[in-house]
Amino acid sequence: MNRPVAPYLSIVLTGRNDNFGGDFNQRLFAAVAYNHRLLARAGVNYELVFVEWRPVAARTLLADLLRRHIPEVASRLTTYEVDEPYHEAFSQNPRLQFHEFIAKNVGIRRAAGSYVLATNTDIYLSRNVVGLFAQQALRPMVLYRATRVDLKSGLDTTNLDERVLIDPRNQVIVNTLTPPFFTNASGDFLLLDRYSFHALRGFNEVFRVAKILIDANFCYHAAENGVLLVDTGLQVFHFGEGTFHAQRSAYRARPADAPWGGHWRKEMLYDNPPNWGLGDAPAVPRGEGHVRLAFSDRAVPPLVALRRVTSPVTRPLKMRR
Repeated sequence: MNRPVAPYLSIVLTGRNDNFGGDFNQRLFAAVAYNHRLLARAGVNYELVFVEWRPVAARTLLADLLRRHIPEVASRLTTYEVDEPYHEAFSQNPRLQFHEFIAKNVGIRRAAGSYVLATNTDIYLSRNVVGLFAQQALRPMVLYRATRVDLKSGLDTTNLDERVLIDPRNQVIVNTLTPPFFTNASGDFLLLDRYSFHALRGFNEVFRVAKILIDANFCYHAAENGVLLVDTGLQVFHFGEGTFHAQRSAYRARPADAPWGGHWRKEMLYDNPPNWGLGDAPAVPRGEGHVRLAFSDRAVPPLVALRRVTSPVTRPLKMRR
């Protein structure tokens, strides 16, 4: 099967082979395989973009393991390996081990789909969400959101059927969306046309002290730039409550030590530089569908760029044309 040309949808994921949480790799493989089956059955022309940020030395790339474990997605898969020094070059907080949203920007910038879904590696799509893609009736300059439903973590995912996902007896938390910004669990489903993602220059790369709330910050950023935020009324699914919920009690007395950084004013606006998403990083192809982004000082932004952060009431931004 040839690699799709101009796919309708790009799905952007990020991770690395550190088995974060104890079973990261298996959660990735299971969700990707499940979602692929739904998308393929519905005839959705999609590509999967996986960004491996800060690869673990002496370990096989998770991108390569993904191809090996799920060969049926290989023809749709493009992977980017980001040289480890970029992590330290971007860091403003030594406790952050992974710049999730900068990594997603790498994928968003290079995605080929007309629409781009930024999501997480262990998110299961619903048939209704896949149906939304299959209809090809999405509109530009609309940021589509879906509700994340957290399921019991001990459920058997072998031969998973949607009846398990939608069964209320298996559900623990429904992360309700509240207008007008629909920020709750937003990092799990942010669907926007590629042009608007580029006009907004992706997620915040200016404030790099924390990774928590960067997804919510993007919702405010999009709204301030004239993008319409819409609750689709649809659901996606996740087993367990996520790493943040599982670990936050351990850092309640010392929030500054948390590996996701502290809470901050997520309503702040930002203005990423034109080379957002490592736009100036040298691209070194390695095999079919895999690119290494080699380190270059030219691709690294200033450590501090306060003029690019401002209050939403003082400088409303406009979409770049």
